[in-house]
Amino acid sequence: MSDERKFLKAAEGRTVRREQDGSPWPAEGDWAELSLFVRRRLDDGDLVEAEPPKPARPAKPEGDK
Repeated sequence: MSDERKFLKAAEGRTVRREQDGSPWPAEGDWAELSLFVRRRLDDGDLVEAEPPKPARPAKPEGDK
């Protein structure tokens, strides 16, 4: 298993099942280790690299201006 991780999404019009449990890959994308299974999906064009979502900013405490 590789230590390298990438944020991936299913390609347009594709349904990709997760290696671990067979559930569908999230439409918004997810982080994945570059296992042989994932590398094959990338090579086949079933998964594509995507921009990870920006972390949400913490709410500003009341009273701060």
